[in-house]
Amino acid sequence: MRLALLTALPQVGEAVKELEALGYEVVVIRVNDYKPETVRRALEGVSYDYALVPGSSPYDYSSLRRVVKGTLSITALPFLLRKVSPAELSPAVQAEKVAGERMREVAEEALKAARMEVAFEVGGLKVPMRPPPLILASDVYHKEGMSPEETVEEARYRASEGAELVVLSADMKAEERDYLRALEAVMKVAPVAADAGNTETLVKAMEMGAHVGMSLTYSLLERIPKRLRDRPYVIIPERLGGWRERVEDLERAFVRAKELGYEKIILDPVVNPPVYPGALESFFAARELSARAPIMMGLNNAVELMDVDTHASVAVLTFLAAEAGASIIMVGEESHKARGNTREAKAAIAMAVAALALKMPPKDVGYDALRVKKKRP
Repeated sequence: MRLALLTALPQVGEAVKELEALGYEVVVIRVNDYKPETVRRALEGVSYDYALVPGSSPYDYSSLRRVVKGTLSITALPFLLRKVSPAELSPAVQAEKVAGERMREVAEEALKAARMEVAFEVGGLKVPMRPPPLILASDVYHKEGMSPEETVEEARYRASEGAELVVLSADMKAEERDYLRALEAVMKVAPVAADAGNTETLVKAMEMGAHVGMSLTYSLLERIPKRLRDRPYVIIPERLGGWRERVEDLERAFVRAKELGYEKIILDPVVNPPVYPGALESFFAARELSARAPIMMGLNNAVELMDVDTHASVAVLTFLAAEAGASIIMVGEESHKARGNTREAKAAIAMAVAALALKMPPKDVGYDALRVKKKRP
């Protein structure tokens, strides 16, 4: 089948190669605009079975022979045409809307093709240097008076909601032995990051086999015995100032950790509440550090400190974290408002990684976080 690809983009060679690999013969036609009359003139004398214009074009091409709308992003077009034939495309509606729920399959194809640089593994999980993909962690709080069985049940619930990594945080008033008993049981449910609250308990947790240690600062690095430094650890800044201070702090800690023999490092710039003191500082810091090591971003501080429905706040924060290059997103479900955050973050991550792989906004990618309003009346 011969496709005429009308475009104003200077570089479409990669997409053309992928279309040709699918068996299409492609002719590229350069145009300055996508008005129907311009398209008609550009196609004069051209042999084609279907002509495709970008999905972003506002015009209806029903008056032209086999002129249809492709995708918003040229990157997405070859993946979409693996699932949808040109004959199914519309002269008036962008291809993503024609594909509908099949966009999930399109996104999955794009993710399979995406090049993933694995930093290291955590309990069998491959941690990418940068997304896609994105790992979902859910923070389970072991409270004073809570039995290990209750904590394990909560961990099972989080895993069933989509958590790939369970962060087990300790209430400072909880008994250490109860926390460690809970940790031992939760490790049978999912990979576990131990946020034990103090270094002594953290060391015991790592000796028991916790998959990740949290949360070290520069001054705590030497307190972890050398024999345990080959395990993954999350490092946070000691100073929660502006983004430059956090970057400097975490850069210094990263270098020192490497000197001390730490092999698997995750950096967490700590997400501020929005507006004041300001979440933007955290995302700037994450972006600057993402080339150094995998980034974890815990969204709890921001989600809990704004009165916004969490399916919306979690989604937007997840998109910003993905833009910043975070590899791990962490949510919690301690408050009534936050219940269901793990499931909501799972959907947001699906949207974010699909958008990254397809190089398009997180719209019409086969997933959504719409709960109250709809896109159409």
